[in-house]
Amino acid sequence: MARGLLSLAAPLLAMGVVPQAGGSATGTAVRYVANAGMLVTVDGHDLLIDAPIREGIRPYPTSAPDDRRRLESAEPPYDRVEAVLITHWHADHFSAEGIAAHLSANQRATVISSPEVIAQIRLAGPLLAPSRLRESLPAPGQADLTRVGDLPIRVLRIRHNPSRRPPAQHVGFLIGDRSTVLHVGDADPAADNFALLTTLPRVDVALLPYWYVLTDDSRRFVAASIAPRRIVAMHVPVAETDTLTAALRNTSIRVSLPGTAGHVVDLTR
Repeated sequence: MARGLLSLAAPLLAMGVVPQAGGSATGTAVRYVANAGMLVTVDGHDLLIDAPIREGIRPYPTSAPDDRRRLESAEPPYDRVEAVLITHWHADHFSAEGIAAHLSANQRATVISSPEVIAQIRLAGPLLAPSRLRESLPAPGQADLTRVGDLPIRVLRIRHNPSRRPPAQHVGFLIGDRSTVLHVGDADPAADNFALLTTLPRVDVALLPYWYVLTDDSRRFVAASIAPRRIVAMHVPVAETDTLTAALRNTSIRVSLPGTAGHVVDLTR
């Protein structure tokens, strides 16, 4: 079952997070895949982030069988993907076999991730051309700039949340310049972990684990350290959706709960 996305698209006025004029990130679209998996369009480029997954990790959602088939076969809406971005190797964010299948069906796509992740994909897809598997691992607290066509992608070395078995290599992604999308994977929500954002383009849409917006303290952290114009909450276990909705009911955040894979987040509201 692939339920578990919340769009927190209203401005966080009380915390200084405001939307850009016109109410949406120009040239940007976000489609929910499963758990932390997103199909993102920025300035005409389609990117998969932290997808496809297969077995996942309970209690986090995975793709329904038909959507997983379309993902791995590169069928619409996944037929225009130019790059797959993976934050780390945990099974609720990544399947080496699933990604190898997508790359075999979609000859134009490349993968951008850490050496740990790329090594697993090489084992799963030994016939994949090395040029399609792009390793990137900046020094801790730093960012590396790469491109997919004319689209800039900054790979951010941000550490994993210490509450789960942390991988040695965890990255996030800041996509675009004019319109930007940030995906943080399972990054530790600490100010020092996001200090590098002060030197990078402003975050328009932030794709954040739901625990980043669950409490007043966590929401203040987001406002101070990430300061996005829009927030999409991800990584939501089905059993936690009501808890999160209740936690946000009396805040300045309006919550929509699409509940199924394939939902396109409305960034205009």
